[in-house]
Amino acid sequence: MNSPTIRPALSADIDALLQIERQCFTSDRLSRRSFQRLIRHGHASLLIALCEDGPAGYALVLYRRGTRLARLYSLAVRPDRRGRGLAQALLTAGEQAAREQNCIFMRLEVNVRNEAAIALYRRAGYHPIGSIREYYEDGGDALKMEKPIRLHGAIAPERRTAFYEQTTPFSCGPASLMMAMHHLDPEYRMTRREELNIWRESTTIFMTAGHGGCSPQGLALSAWRRGFDVTLYCNATQVPFIDSVRDPDKKQVIALVHEDFVEQLAESDVEIHDQEMTPEQLQRHLRHGDVLISLISTWRLNRNKAPHWVMITAADERCVYLTDPDRERDEYQSETDYIDVPVEVGEFLAMAAFGRSRLKSTVVLSRRASN
Repeated sequence: MNSPTIRPALSADIDALLQIERQCFTSDRLSRRSFQRLIRHGHASLLIALCEDGPAGYALVLYRRGTRLARLYSLAVRPDRRGRGLAQALLTAGEQAAREQNCIFMRLEVNVRNEAAIALYRRAGYHPIGSIREYYEDGGDALKMEKPIRLHGAIAPERRTAFYEQTTPFSCGPASLMMAMHHLDPEYRMTRREELNIWRESTTIFMTAGHGGCSPQGLALSAWRRGFDVTLYCNATQVPFIDSVRDPDKKQVIALVHEDFVEQLAESDVEIHDQEMTPEQLQRHLRHGDVLISLISTWRLNRNKAPHWVMITAADERCVYLTDPDRERDEYQSETDYIDVPVEVGEFLAMAAFGRSRLKSTVVLSRRASN
């Protein structure tokens, strides 16, 4: 057999892609509309393999904006073309496409019952990093796997974060804080009641409509009350987020709540630094086994200018690894795209500032020495 030609898929290939999809999968199939969108999508590589008798398989790789993470969404080879090295060729081509997008890790999900595919990925250097219950339409579980795809890339964190997805649009802070506390104390239970309790304790913010979010001072107090040592870095002493509020009465409420938080912090043993955290301090805290939650602007991730909290449990010279509790309900994304996601240090420093005042804040959690 001649070596296959692998190239980016075109709109003219959609009928052939749909035929491959029908031959390879009984559920979770990509539709014509999905293929059309993916071919035009700026954050995906859809590669098709051509043999002497026509299209024989494809690989679909997805990228998350603002990160250095790629995910192999789908790999399919016609049944009559299997066993000839085509899947390996498509996988290799997909990894190369991801490298060209400056990605340093490739992740994937595979059905736990698909032993042939799991064996292929293991031979290619992928290793398990977790699982997702009932991930597929037929109720099957997924095995999550990962591979560094750059020889001199960053080093993946050995521990894996237990993911908690925020259940409201305004509780990213509580969700991130709960993941941080669970990371330090696996006996700590992450529940929706706890998520809402922390939000009630730590919020100061009025939005134009609906509920508000959480301040650095409020989250620091919530963690301290739950038995953790806490260090707070914040480069501004004024009331956070107040510039985005126009109503004088709402401004007064926010200022009063913030003033109360500051007074409570003064009576606690929370260590406070009136400055932003430096990259060197971030690295030092992580080396000591601390866990961080950091305020970012979501602009570099989804083009929405909103304050948002994420968790950080690892970093190396090149990347910061963040876990984002706000999983967007995109049909192509899974929780794999939100856990321990590599973001280059420079990119992270750019996103870790919010608003015109460039507010930068990080809450550091440690196990209390007496625990």
